Amino acid sequence: MRAEPRRRRWTDMPLALCLLVAPLNVAGAQAIADQLAHCKNEGAAAQARIQACSQVIGEAKDDDDLRTEALLQRGVLYEFGGDKDAAIADYTEVIKLDPASAVAYFNRGNVHDQMGERDRAIADYTEAIRLDPSDPDVFNNRGQAYDAKGEADLAIADYTQSIRLSRENPRAFFNRGLAYANKGQYDLAVADFDEAIRLDPRDAEAYVSRGAVYEELGNEVAARSDYRKALEIAPDHDEAKDALARLENATQK
Repeated sequence: MRAEPRRRRWTDMPLALCLLVAPLNVAGAQAIADQLAHCKNEGAAAQARIQACSQVIGEAKDDDDLRTEALLQRGVLYEFGGDKDAAIADYTEVIKLDPASAVAYFNRGNVHDQMGERDRAIADYTEAIRLDPSDPDVFNNRGQAYDAKGEADLAIADYTQSIRLSRENPRAFFNRGLAYANKGQYDLAVADFDEAIRLDPRDAEAYVSRGAVYEELGNEVAARSDYRKALEIAPDHDEAKDALARLENATQK
């Protein structure tokens, strides 16, 4: 408990002191706001942004919302800068401050997935889905983690849910097409690659993948067409070049 101040003759003095202190608090808040803006400035250099985020985290000790925002931003910068351990540490701190942050679980899941830690990634994606079941990207990414573990049926289920939530997502159609192809369900794979290409006609990988499925189905004409289209988009695509050369050499024999 703070001791009561002694009575002063000049009764307006405490008010005057408050008036002197207030601008300093405003100035401090403005400085933190400026640093947060710099932290979030996508046009600034990454290291300068990290420093700005760190300053906000250090100075906004009594404001969990500000610290959460800065930690999340810094985590993304660390992640894209290749410092995955630092990114995980920041996302984990966000989760401590805000256990309902689906974004933090999603981002941390992405880093675990990049590190090959599939079970941890799936656990984080699952929690993100529990917190926000409306995000198609989380289902897509959890599907990729299941795919990496060889659990094709679970992967297909997640890609399908991602598509239900957003039919304008070419990546989910592409991923489901790959999963169907790996299971030997080639007609379903072609249908998904068709949709992925419709949504993103400049995706060379989708043409190459559909071409490979056409080969499996014995439709070499369609396969050649897809490989050629892939090379129009990406002239240095090695897989497309090798596949097209293989088919053309087989025809000449």
